[in-house]
Amino acid sequence: MKNTLYIALSRQMGLWNQLDMVANNLANVNTAGYKGVQPYFTEYLSKSKTDESLLDDKLSFVHDFGIVRDFTEGAFSATDNPFDLAIHGPAYFVVDTSEGVRYTRNGQFKLNDEGMLVTAENDPVLDDRGNPIFIAPEETEFNVTRDGSIVTENGVVATLQTVEFADRQKLRATHGGLYRNVAGNAATPVRPNVEQGMIETSNVNAVVEMSAMIKLQRAYENIQMMIDTEHTRRQNAMQVYAKAGG
Repeated sequence: MKNTLYIALSRQMGLWNQLDMVANNLANVNTAGYKGVQPYFTEYLSKSKTDESLLDDKLSFVHDFGIVRDFTEGAFSATDNPFDLAIHGPAYFVVDTSEGVRYTRNGQFKLNDEGMLVTAENDPVLDDRGNPIFIAPEETEFNVTRDGSIVTENGVVATLQTVEFADRQKLRATHGGLYRNVAGNAATPVRPNVEQGMIETSNVNAVVEMSAMIKLQRAYENIQMMIDTEHTRRQNAMQVYAKAGG
């Protein structure tokens, strides 16, 4: 039955995509601020063009509809690096990249040679006016208050820009822990709750992901066995039919 093979293959494709997401989660288990993803499946009904379905004329396929990102806050880990920052709650830091403004939970920042506060990828971190943040060479103190104010021995020199989104699921991951927003998804400036000398760790549980990978691999192998069995059955049926016709 071709329909059996089509349905099995649709499930295999879904499992393959799910395995890819699990592998990506595991690859980012040590990435600061990373949020795990999982697939979102729906049922796709297709009208049967044969008389193989005795009870219904609809075939149910697995449809890989998209992904759902887990935005649960990761644990905070102390680094004692004054340029490492973490945010409590749903807010994001705002950075300027060569591709435009991006958003991140990865607060592993540093000062470049020009005294500019940048990400690990050297993208400028923006203040609440949309400008890069500079620390003068003679300013040796660097403190960040809970509300995102950057304070040196000369006082407040800048305030971090942080935003929240109407729907975080609409954010699109790019690279290096960055996200881009989509049109129509409001980004609202908010007063943050910042922890200095801390980073937010990935919210991926490596043990859970490894267990999921094993289960997915077994499911994939079981479906492959079913496909092989169905293929053999079809070949045997064709041989019997050929002999009977001869």
